[in-house]
Amino acid sequence: MYSLHSDADWRWARSSRNPFVDQDIVSFCTPSPHLVELAFTLADHGHTHVGDVARLGIYTLTDLSGGDPRLAEQLRLRLQRAGLDLDMQLAGWQRPVEPCDSFAE
Repeated sequence: MYSLHSDADWRWARSSRNPFVDQDIVSFCTPSPHLVELAFTLADHGHTHVGDVARLGIYTLTDLSGGDPRLAEQLRLRLQRAGLDLDMQLAGWQRPVEPCDSFAE
């Protein structure tokens, strides 16, 4: 069975790594002040890293942006400028372990 992969997923599979996927989403969005509130909303819903957000679909991102498709598209454009996109599979990527997470029992 064939599945569709974005160009960004193809580049991901062929490259060693994209350093942006491990960055927290708030820091990633800070250079674009209009995206910061969306970044906090994403983090509040458990999408704390760029890699988490890159795995989301456009409809989920639009929903989390309060139904504003323009805001979702602006974050998608920011991801694309970083060599990523939405709906990515990111095979092999796992969210980085936070220092405080390693002590949780």
